[in-house]
Amino acid sequence: MKGHKLQPLRKSEKIYAEENHNLVYGFLHRYGYSIEEYYNVVIFGYLKAVQVYHRREDLQEKCDFAFISWQYMRAEIGNHFRMENSKKRKPEEKVSSLNYSDMENMTCSVNGKSPEADVIENLLLETVLDNLKGIQREIVRLKISGYSNKEIYMLLGIPSSTYYKELQRIRIAVEELLIG
Repeated sequence: MKGHKLQPLRKSEKIYAEENHNLVYGFLHRYGYSIEEYYNVVIFGYLKAVQVYHRREDLQEKCDFAFISWQYMRAEIGNHFRMENSKKRKPEEKVSSLNYSDMENMTCSVNGKSPEADVIENLLLETVLDNLKGIQREIVRLKISGYSNKEIYMLLGIPSSTYYKELQRIRIAVEELLIG
């Protein structure tokens, strides 16, 4: 069940989905979710359940469709809330100290770093990003923003295997920049 990607429905699946569509409303009502707000979230779980149920005969023998569909809709709601929460997470930069024994030597540090260290760090980051492909740049930007590995590959809509291959390529590119 986990990780199923939605594909175009077959004719028999479309008919079955239409016949059992009331399960979507039953799910939303049972858990107190607004139809206007969450219908578009859970419907994908419902359609995935239709596909899985029709394409895996072993499930038809073991489980009731209503049970399967509610599990998929619950998973979609959970994914939705995880994604919503992760989008709100941003690293906070605060001025942590302002040192001025005399006005000529005044320094300001952000998160314990001097402005010079920030400039060097930003230049290094720009150099690294300039040497990466599009997806790799996105991975680095999301990592910097505090997203977890799983959140990143889910946000980008790529398989975890592709994500980890791209991470390895990023490491190699960074090593080449630092060494060569």
